[in-house]
Amino acid sequence: MNKLDIADELTTYTNQLDNITELMLTNINNLKISKCNETDRIYFLTDYIKQISHDLYNFSNEIIKDDAK
Repeated sequence: MNKLDIADELTTYTNQLDNITELMLTNINNLKISKCNETDRIYFLTDYIKQISHDLYNFSNEIIKDDAK
């Protein structure tokens, strides 16, 4: 597997994480419960997933830039 294949895989994982985050947020918004510790934890997890996704995307771009040199 070369660097570009790895970068493509990272991008795929980034997209999957973004989709999971959107699904989680949709489900949270559809819940008919009041704000509580559990919803706070789920919001924290979705934010954490978004951050990981963003970091993976940036890492993938760095790999592509390094390979282009």
